Amino acid sequence: MKKLATMGLLTLGFFLAGCGATTPPATTTAGGNWEATLVGPPANETVFNFIATFSVNGNGALNVSVLNFITTGPCFPVAGETVGGSFNVTSAESNPAATANVTFNVEGGNDKLALTGIATGVTNTTTLATTWNAITGTWQVTGGANCTGSGTFTMCPNAKACSTT
Repeated sequence: MKKLATMGLLTLGFFLAGCGATTPPATTTAGGNWEATLVGPPANETVFNFIATFSVNGNGALNVSVLNFITTGPCFPVAGETVGGSFNVTSAESNPAATANVTFNVEGGNDKLALTGIATGVTNTTTLATTWNAITGTWQVTGGANCTGSGTFTMCPNAKACSTT
């Protein structure tokens, strides 16, 4: 009888220990290589293209390690550019439709480029890993006389065709 009681208590202890276990945090940050296409007036033409490599800190701040403009123009590239931004996840870990608020800023000389958008992706609710598909939103550039404008943009990870679903 003692053995049966001991086995029962051990089983209950293991069961209760499992109840307090926590779920691992979600892998909801983005990073890696992203390509951006910025379009604007007069006829929704491509105004800028760039490739950026970044990671996201635990507080949502972007760490941009590479920024290369594919297009050349009166604004960018400028030596000594300062690049930053944020990637703040807004969706719950249990929601397979992942979303995040994103900002991406480039400053060079007197010119400033600001992107504000929404990232969309898909979260595996079992593993809590998110695959980010695209960032879409608006951009604005300010600076010299030849460096003003605004429009829309799309950023895609790893040079793949963008998908907003």
